[in-house]
Amino acid sequence: MVLWVEQRQITTLHRIWPFVYATILLALIGWLNFITADDRQYSRLTEAFLAGQLDLLPRPGNNWADTAPFNGHYYSALSPLPAVIFIPLVWAGIFHQGIVTFFGSLAVFFQCFRLARIFHYSYDEGCWFALAFCFGTSFVGVAAIATSNHLTHVLSVILLFLAINEYEKKSRLWLIGGLIGLAMATRVPTGLNIISFVLILCFGVGTFREKVIRLVKLLVPFCAIAGVLAVYNFARFQNPLESGYSFQVNGFGIPYSMWDVPGNTPGPAVSLSNIPNHLWISLAGLPSFRGIGTSIFLISPFLGYLLRVPHWDLTNKLIAISTLPVLLLDLAFRSTGFEQMGYRFSLDFFPFLFWLLMRSRINLTGKFRGLIFLATVIDLILTFYHMATISLRRALDTVS
Repeated sequence: MVLWVEQRQITTLHRIWPFVYATILLALIGWLNFITADDRQYSRLTEAFLAGQLDLLPRPGNNWADTAPFNGHYYSALSPLPAVIFIPLVWAGIFHQGIVTFFGSLAVFFQCFRLARIFHYSYDEGCWFALAFCFGTSFVGVAAIATSNHLTHVLSVILLFLAINEYEKKSRLWLIGGLIGLAMATRVPTGLNIISFVLILCFGVGTFREKVIRLVKLLVPFCAIAGVLAVYNFARFQNPLESGYSFQVNGFGIPYSMWDVPGNTPGPAVSLSNIPNHLWISLAGLPSFRGIGTSIFLISPFLGYLLRVPHWDLTNKLIAISTLPVLLLDLAFRSTGFEQMGYRFSLDFFPFLFWLLMRSRINLTGKFRGLIFLATVIDLILTFYHMATISLRRALDTVS
């Protein structure tokens, strides 16, 4: 009887422990978000929208860092959806970017947990998956440091998980297409994730006519949002495909297209020639105070379990294949995403890798959980290291 009680207590502790650990980590993230100053990139774009204009309002000290000058006006290169969402908060004077980031991180944690539960993982297993994503990937870096560039990742990841959850639950294709479109309006590369659902529908069951109808339901809302973005870009830069990154300048007023520093390659915003070097950084990069990028396998050592997926059915193969266009676009961008912990652009497709793991019913063995815990420790240490060395990075940034 005593042995049975002890075993039950141990089992209960194992089930509760991940939730206690998650609460501590989320509280830590909340504190960091609360003390982080707003860089005001999104709040300024929102203020411009409230003033009825697309170009940014004059700034104190004429500081136009990270803006895109064009035809005598300064525009934001960031995607517009977050600024639209924040209109009520900025109008009411209660916008705090750190608080938005914190609640966004909570939403990501819950959506990842919810997806695991859809695949009948236990509550504690679902919590382990959520811990893995929120604190065992580059996500912890964007969640802990509430800048506008990081906030785009938080919001786009929410939308991607919502789309995946919707597919697994009710599969309302119009809503899935809309969610991926909204993700694209938050971070453009995430829009390529629509390929995953297109492939699944094309190779799924049904007649040709049924597949066409499903594709129309999926793509109409997605294309409508893409059209709005194209009009928004054309109104600013006379080019529906130009979001502003071709003209963006740094804090010294030098175009990023001409700035040669670690983590940024001079030249066009997107170039295939960037892929080899950026691929190497994403796969084998080591931690550095420059924040250029760190290997995703060092940041998330449990990703090795992707090679041990027991059920590579057609859908899993299609999900894996569809992440490649997103990865290639991220790698082709002139920046590695510097000012980061890990390789933050990987978040544009990581929700789909977690979907693949979960739908394959990968077994959360003790070793797997141990790797998740190790990842959270490594990533938290690297996040604090990144925050502690910001002044050193600023001192080494030159105008040359």
